[in-house]
Amino acid sequence: MVRLMTTTYSPSPENLDNGSAEPEQRESPQTSTGKAWVIVAAVISQTTILVALLYRVGWIRANATAEYFGLDITLVGLAPSDYLLRSLNSIIRPLLVFSLCTVAFFAITGRLTRFLSSVPRARRRQLTDRILRTARPVGGTLLLIGIAGILTNSLPHWPAAILLPLAVFAGAAILGYSAHLSRQSMNQKSVHHLHTLTVIILCCMGLMLAVEKYAEHVGRNIAVDDARALLQRPEIRLHSKNDIDIVGTGVSLSHNPSPEQKFHYRYDGLRLLLQGNNHLFLVSKHWERGKSKVFIVKNDDTVRIDPTASSSGN
Repeated sequence: MVRLMTTTYSPSPENLDNGSAEPEQRESPQTSTGKAWVIVAAVISQTTILVALLYRVGWIRANATAEYFGLDITLVGLAPSDYLLRSLNSIIRPLLVFSLCTVAFFAITGRLTRFLSSVPRARRRQLTDRILRTARPVGGTLLLIGIAGILTNSLPHWPAAILLPLAVFAGAAILGYSAHLSRQSMNQKSVHHLHTLTVIILCCMGLMLAVEKYAEHVGRNIAVDDARALLQRPEIRLHSKNDIDIVGTGVSLSHNPSPEQKFHYRYDGLRLLLQGNNHLFLVSKHWERGKSKVFIVKNDDTVRIDPTASSSGN
């Protein structure tokens, strides 16, 4: 009788597979802290860019108002918060229009994608080629026209001025979608990051330039309204210790050299345009754009202003 001997293999504890899942790797505190700092840095950088863009829009809007009256915006002495507040009424409508156009664009492209996916493969390729043969020249032409027009400032006045930035935005968007459609038709999963980044930058530039043109339009309209409102403002009588050489249509000067008089010069027929940066910005009651000037007077103890009782319409 042969006795069979069996050998039993007993795996080592580290090779033992008891069916349990591998232990999860825990993130070290240093890794979690590093990710948190990356998120914080991204939020701060995006917020900084947004604030800078809002500041620029507010500056363009305020500068357009000042230029209408022949003023340098730096003389007004507005604070950064003033520019940020002035940017709000210049971005709401463009962003609303942009949002609606974006929704419409994605709705159209989504419907086109579903249509192409529902047709046979050979037919889909033919339709895609036709779309690309039309979209690429149209997008490129719009992009070139927009860039060339902006560089040459061929359409400086509203509302035609906004057409060039919109052409840049539309041309870049069409070219970007054409590239996406071309990759889909050839089943390419790779993405050309440089091409995508260029399209995004061109779209953002077009949108930003359109917002700036609208901000300039808003600032000019506010200036026109302020000029009309000048007739409704009360006249200002300016008393001064010194002759400050204010001359204009409707402005009269009275001089009293008496030693008992604190203010020896009196100017009538003025209206207060605005007050800021420790200065008074005055215009004559018959102010006309391009013909009259704005008088800038330092607001200190050498001058005093009083409203007069004369009719505002005179």
